[in-house]
Amino acid sequence: MIERQKGLLQAAAVLIAGGAIGILLLMAVYGIPVSLIMDNYSVSLESIDSREGWHQYISGYAVSTLDNNTEFLMLKAAATPLPATGENYIQKVLRCYTFNSEWNHGLAFAQGEYNGQRFTCDSYERYWHGYLVLVKPLLVLFTYQDLIYLNIILQFVLMFLLLGMLRKREMEYLRIPFLLLWIVGMQLIVMLSLDYSICFYIYMVSAILLLRYRKLRERYGLFFLGVGMLTSYMDLLTWPLVTLMVPLMILLQYESSIADRIKRIVSGSFAWGVGYSVQWASKWVAATLFLDDNVIADAVESLLFRSALEGEKTITWGHVMMKNLSVFRNTPCLLLGGAAVLLTVFLLYKNRGKLRWGNMFPCLLVGISPFLWYLVTRNHAYEHYWMTWRNLSITVFAVYGGLAEAVNDGA
Repeated sequence: MIERQKGLLQAAAVLIAGGAIGILLLMAVYGIPVSLIMDNYSVSLESIDSREGWHQYISGYAVSTLDNNTEFLMLKAAATPLPATGENYIQKVLRCYTFNSEWNHGLAFAQGEYNGQRFTCDSYERYWHGYLVLVKPLLVLFTYQDLIYLNIILQFVLMFLLLGMLRKREMEYLRIPFLLLWIVGMQLIVMLSLDYSICFYIYMVSAILLLRYRKLRERYGLFFLGVGMLTSYMDLLTWPLVTLMVPLMILLQYESSIADRIKRIVSGSFAWGVGYSVQWASKWVAATLFLDDNVIADAVESLLFRSALEGEKTITWGHVMMKNLSVFRNTPCLLLGGAAVLLTVFLLYKNRGKLRWGNMFPCLLVGISPFLWYLVTRNHAYEHYWMTWRNLSITVFAVYGGLAEAVNDGA
């Protein structure tokens, strides 16, 4: 009982600290003069302008869609000077002003002047925009093109590191499921996008930390609480569920009984959900307290719309599923998917007497999580299907992770 109370107090402290630290970090990076960023920002625009909008890297293949609009938004947020609005420093930081000629993101529209040139900008209060903690300092040193190049290298390093750690921890059987996760999720496109990469880094580092440190596995509740908070702080609602489910699959490998595994899934998911939602809501509360606008009401209205609980068009779960699955509607995907199913059936039949199915059920619980996620985020998942479809890679990873473990245990 005492340990539980201690754990709850620690969790409460972490949640409160998350909001305060989030504001302090943003205040720190907003102190970087935009004059140090502007040259690299201008060069970066050349790359973004060459692939306008939601650019398909492979024309006709929705799975290769690059979210250039959000990439542009991130760069603009990093390079926009704080306008002379009469607000204090903290208020401007919480607004997150971005270059824009239209009022379409948040609750304020402002004008400013930089180097004798007038500019207009609008606010975007609903998100933390925690990516600015990294993007602003990096733009001092690098262009967007440089960051994409370094992003590719770093992701390959992390992928090889994880595969090596799986072998060291005698979890080689998870190597193929991870490769399938990256193949199905079009890792090449993730590498070419800062927006998509945020969740990749969070789930990869989280998985590596769980493999490396036993104490984190023992305190998995606080760990997943922190992962949820970090995801909410850094991500712009791309494919955040992966930051929970991939580390969860790693955690499950350290439990042998079905009951313990289910407990880890339920407890870890609850902790992640609390961290994710409370951290996000803390931005709304802080902005409402410091600003003249009711950001909480604006955020709730947006949340209801994105969940399809409000709005002119009724979007069903079936609509969302069909829209997200539509990205695989091309000949190579269908052929490769069919070949994978046939090969899987053959291997299962060949090893039918050796398979141990005991721990498959918890993996299936992880596998159905994207379908539940789409149920909650129907409007967003429907309208932004060209990026939210990646949640389905969790299902592939979980199912094949469970099958790989069943084969390994029966060997």
